[in-house]
Amino acid sequence: MEKVHVVQWSDIQYGEPGSDPNDHFFRYRVLAEGDSWFSLRGIPSSNLLFQMKLPRTTIVVNMGSPGATISKMAEIAADNELGKAMSSLHGYKWHAILLSGGGNDLIDDADLIIRKPSRYTDPADCCDEDELMKTLDRVEAGYRTIVELRDQAGSSCKGKPILTHTYDYVTPRNSPSRFLFMPLKGPWLYTALKNAGIQTKYWNDVSDYLLFSLAERIESLATGPDKLPAFHVVNTINTLVPAELGATHDSNDWIDEIHPNSDGYKKIASKLAKKLAKVLP
Repeated sequence: MEKVHVVQWSDIQYGEPGSDPNDHFFRYRVLAEGDSWFSLRGIPSSNLLFQMKLPRTTIVVNMGSPGATISKMAEIAADNELGKAMSSLHGYKWHAILLSGGGNDLIDDADLIIRKPSRYTDPADCCDEDELMKTLDRVEAGYRTIVELRDQAGSSCKGKPILTHTYDYVTPRNSPSRFLFMPLKGPWLYTALKNAGIQTKYWNDVSDYLLFSLAERIESLATGPDKLPAFHVVNTINTLVPAELGATHDSNDWIDEIHPNSDGYKKIASKLAKKLAKVLP
């Protein structure tokens, strides 16, 4: 097994050594677009792509960026670098596409979704279901738009497999992303739950409910009655050891509230790579 060779789309534009997807050294060309779970030069510096291993030499061209939402990726896809990368005029003949999206859509809307219940019987009591459905609908629409872009006239990768994942259960805690030990962004769910006045003992249940709802919607795109063509979802729920409630730094498989550490990414990457190896020609 060989680690995939990860480069940025901008590396290709600047002609950086080892960044040519058409180099015969590489058996496979894979395009990746997504959020901070994929991003190379954001915070945190570790990511899922770095941990992937495949049986044959593979170049992964990454366009991920911290904070990216799947709805925004899709909204601007036809006019930005993603659209170019998937076009026959400016792009390459990708063997597969990796996507990481939906997590930021959910946490960005957490303040709208999470509310204090009049009484607590289950986690759904702490959620505005209409707002949650709006978020999940936008996530679904984003994925569908990207699949349409893949299959439109002039695409360089029409019908090629798309793979994505379902994230995992996070522990709401006061642990923002950091750089040189200084907090940069977040925390996210911790803040929304605290602002809503939800009792701490319910935090994990509410967070799990939201992440499960997201995972269920993403999975439906590959298995539901209106499933997308050549679209594969790797179920990564219950892969990682959750962080301890109250921990403010690296805990178990998580480096902060919403990002796995290198060991955590390795576990997720193993599942994603296993599926990718099966769908590559």
